[in-house]
Amino acid sequence: MSDKTFDFIVIGAGSAGCAIANRLSESGKHQVLVLEAGGKDRNIWIHIPVGYAKTLDMPGLNWRFDSEPEARTHNRKIPIPRGKVIGGSSSINGLLYVRGQHQDYDHWAQLGCSGWSFEQCLPYFRKSENFERGGDALRGAGGPLNVMDMPSHHVLLDAWIDAGEQAGYPRNPDYNGATQEGFGYYQVTQKKGRRWSAAKAYLAPALQRPNVRLETEAHVTRLLFEGKRCIGVEVNQKGQIHQFKAGREVVLSAGAIQSPQILELSGVGQADLLKGLGVDVIHDLPGVGENHHDHYLSRPMWRLTKNLSINNDSRGIRLVGEVMKYAFARRGLLTFPAGVVHGFVKTRPELETPDVQFHIAHASITDIKTRALEKEPGMTCAPCQLRPQSRGFVHIKSADPMAPPRIVCNFLKEYEDQQAMIGGLKIARELVMQPALAPYVKFEITPGDDCQSDDELLDFALRTGATVYHPVGACKMGPDGDRMAVVDPRLRVRGIEGLRVADGSIMPQLVSGNTNAPIIMIGEKAAAMMLEDAAATSRAAA
Repeated sequence: MSDKTFDFIVIGAGSAGCAIANRLSESGKHQVLVLEAGGKDRNIWIHIPVGYAKTLDMPGLNWRFDSEPEARTHNRKIPIPRGKVIGGSSSINGLLYVRGQHQDYDHWAQLGCSGWSFEQCLPYFRKSENFERGGDALRGAGGPLNVMDMPSHHVLLDAWIDAGEQAGYPRNPDYNGATQEGFGYYQVTQKKGRRWSAAKAYLAPALQRPNVRLETEAHVTRLLFEGKRCIGVEVNQKGQIHQFKAGREVVLSAGAIQSPQILELSGVGQADLLKGLGVDVIHDLPGVGENHHDHYLSRPMWRLTKNLSINNDSRGIRLVGEVMKYAFARRGLLTFPAGVVHGFVKTRPELETPDVQFHIAHASITDIKTRALEKEPGMTCAPCQLRPQSRGFVHIKSADPMAPPRIVCNFLKEYEDQQAMIGGLKIARELVMQPALAPYVKFEITPGDDCQSDDELLDFALRTGATVYHPVGACKMGPDGDRMAVVDPRLRVRGIEGLRVADGSIMPQLVSGNTNAPIIMIGEKAAAMMLEDAAATSRAAA
């Protein structure tokens, strides 16, 4: 395959990359190469929904990055899992389908990202989606990505939704519809009780076409350039170095951590930083690696008066019953995602839209890294701030393409982020005191009754919190006047020809919720723009 020329090379078979490969190859006119550093999605735990608890720390499927220790978060290395398998993080994530708020995309447009308002993104959300309830003006039907309501409910989770209503928050059966605010069950990327990843939805059909080639265990070491034009890529595949050429474009969809890393390894980034590490500078682009941010989550937990949690159902004879229920009906414990009930709330009445999201589960854990369940019955209502203002960075530590980058998050650095987290923790406690939940609650496990003041609540969050696995922003999109913008609104890398970035790293501001659905939308929209530009180039040449 070395020296073979393809029309398009897609780096990364993750959420965006799978969508891009599928759409670029649909017509049969273009030869498409997909490069994935991980392997095939054969592991059984990928496909059983509850398997996310294992895959989020499984070396064979996961890059298992860590943040740098920071004094603010008590010098902890915070795990930052990223999928290392076809499907990328859509093969290991918590399976939640969340678009965010309409205002998120309108804000992108207001920042100068023309073409990215909600109205302009909506067709790509709808095109991607097969919502099992059926499509309408906002929801899609017939698309590749299957989205369904939770296949199983639970008496304790029903009580959480009732408690939300008792506390003055609306029930919301479709937080991906007209409005996000309220409580209800999450929608999930499952089909018949199995995970429906981007690999299942997009890549598997694309690989049936003769014009698509997938190379796995192909670790991209650098981009290849002629002057300021990207002409291909170099990969390390099982210890062998190969080069592949792109006749039209290379699209970098390696994810929010590795897209900026690959740019820097290839000489595109902050000139002084690259020179200091011995990397030849191709193009000085100061925004590469900056603007990194993520959702940060805290986990208050409560001990239950009854054995009504996954903690109990995942042991002994009860587990046998759950396995049988899943085997014959595709229901029960094995279908549960990372959070089962959602809550989108405002921590202050003057806010226009929710600023905190709850992930609610009838389970409690002993450790955020291993996710080991407690032996006693417990439940969790974990808040995260939806639109964090704190910013960090992702930069290479050396010129070694196999070395992980340096990730600094600066979680809860900004005052607004701190206040939202404190407000979310207080609302979680308020919900537990409602009549619907009070009979089930024995006592608060964490942060505990001795944690009451705002300063104590903030310290609890900083000591024990973690990422929600939604890193974005380190190759941010922006208008011509933004010197820190890495890509323009058509996702072309500024100052470089033949190269785009299309994944979560291009988000100028994190969306209000989980990121898988928006990243798939970005892939759909990127492919449409690439095909438009290819057609225009062909017409001009004719």
